Amino acid sequence: MSDIFDGSDLLSKIREGFNKGIRVVNIRSKEVYETVKVKNQIQSLKKQKRNSVEDLGNSVYRVFKHKNTFDEESVRAKCSEIENIEGKIEQSEEQLRLVHENAQKELGKLKAIAKPNVVATCECGAELYEGVEFCNNCFRKVTSN
Repeated sequence: MSDIFDGSDLLSKIREGFNKGIRVVNIRSKEVYETVKVKNQIQSLKKQKRNSVEDLGNSVYRVFKHKNTFDEESVRAKCSEIENIEGKIEQSEEQLRLVHENAQKELGKLKAIAKPNVVATCECGAELYEGVEFCNNCFRKVTSN
């Protein structure tokens, strides 16, 4: 009777697969949440930049139109503000890149943990992994050599 398939081994494999799937969904959902959050920050900063550039242009035009000159110090201050916003955009884009990179690292760790070693091949041609008692393809009992 030792050649009979043991269902508990199959259930434990299903449970392991299910748990791995949950971990993958957890990693991906965290990545999506962080991505949306950072992209919203970037979009808000780009809008701020557009408004600042437009405001700068309007101020320069108004001053030049009415005084036929412009205040260099106010232009410098506005340009400095725009440069500051650009720096924040760059930081946010780097943060976005890191979110994706960290998610890939976590998924890589998960795959490395979950991947068993192939130790043999069954008569049916399927790979046999370390520690299995039955072939996952034909359910034959694995004999150790």
